Amino acid sequence: MDVCHPHNRLDPGERGPLNFGIRLSLPAGDPMRDLLGSDWSEYQWFDSEEARDAKLSQLKDQFVYYRRGDRPTFVLERVQRP
Repeated sequence: MDVCHPHNRLDPGERGPLNFGIRLSLPAGDPMRDLLGSDWSEYQWFDSEEARDAKLSQLKDQFVYYRRGDRPTFVLERVQRP
């Protein structure tokens, strides 16, 4: 999936190897699966476990532009490249 505004993402060239990641997918029964497909997933990669865990914590918190009480339905998984 392309990024709408690439300037909102960090340039991977500015960091070391990106071995620590988060896999985002949708749970079974989520209505967005009809739009994105049942096998949709996205990976975000980081150069350290600390950076990954900070982003994971941020993704679990209340999103700034969501209504109070709304929660994203992503399935978040820690992944690591060998």
